[in-house]
Amino acid sequence: MENFEILYQESLANVEESIIESLNELNIPESTNISTIIKSEASLDGWDYCYAIAIGLAGVFISTNEAFGHYLDQIHKAASGNSGDYDKFQSFLGDMLHHEGDHIDAIEMPFKNRNGDNAYCIFHRLLWGHDILSNKEDNPFLLMFNQKGLNGIFQAVRHLLADTASKQGLPLPGSSFFDLIDDNNKTSNYLIKIAQQLSEETIGIKTGAQEIYSHMMTIRAQDVTAGVVVNLVTDLYFLLRKIENNIRRTEVKLIAYMVNFLGEAVIGSLKQNGVPYINIPLAGALTTTFIQFCYYNSSEIKSITSTTENLHSATMKFEESNNDFLSLPTIESADEYITLSDTADANIEELLDFLKDEK
Repeated sequence: MENFEILYQESLANVEESIIESLNELNIPESTNISTIIKSEASLDGWDYCYAIAIGLAGVFISTNEAFGHYLDQIHKAASGNSGDYDKFQSFLGDMLHHEGDHIDAIEMPFKNRNGDNAYCIFHRLLWGHDILSNKEDNPFLLMFNQKGLNGIFQAVRHLLADTASKQGLPLPGSSFFDLIDDNNKTSNYLIKIAQQLSEETIGIKTGAQEIYSHMMTIRAQDVTAGVVVNLVTDLYFLLRKIENNIRRTEVKLIAYMVNFLGEAVIGSLKQNGVPYINIPLAGALTTTFIQFCYYNSSEIKSITSTTENLHSATMKFEESNNDFLSLPTIESADEYITLSDTADANIEELLDFLKDEK
């Protein structure tokens, strides 16, 4: 019996050595870097953050640079037929967007508003002919169709595009619905009143109303250019770094747009005594990108949830199909217990005999 005990212990030692050797062959690391587990294709790295902030700041520079704004305004003046010292590019765009004499501006001088009265000249675009959603006779497409027929539709687009390059910019679609009759019984607009009130609160007089209005309530080519540059250069960054994950791409753009938008607002607050610049086109791009990010993130979560549920369902089916194998036998009497015990002893003796023969 002692020989069997010695043989049994030696067999256990051999089994233990075999297990240790097998584990060593698997090359299991003693410690695990948690970052390798957390890291995924959707995770941003340091270069992503640095790039997003840098290109966002570049967008701030483009949208607030006065020299660039003046350059674009010269394009509008060339398109309006005004004489000036223009370079070749300004002259080319001036010819492409020429709109002198269009009824969008006025049927005849002086400028008019939507009720036929003389308009506040500084805000003539807001009060006549430039709101594409206007339901009155001054709708720009209707005006140009009446003036030039079907070609007038194309001319209206040229005219509106040219006006985005002007210093004041193009009124936001739907601005005409904020018209009002002022204390002098003349047609004005709530947006003008808001700009004038902000001007009075910041500098004490209304003379800053046009500057405030142009940077808060219009579409300007300078603002659009900043957003386009940020978008295109970011797509180039994705191409060079081979970034294909949609969540990661939208995160980078979201940060870049946010830096651009908030940076421009801060610059505006410094220049306008607390009244921020609001880049409307960029706000639209920021909102769209945020919606895309939520969509991609939600889709990823749904995919992970679906995979987890499928694995759980497969596990449950496996357990059910192998329930008899996995569960312990139920003993209901002493005789069954004795029988099982004898069977176990017989199995052990058979194993020992086998190991003895192998030895």
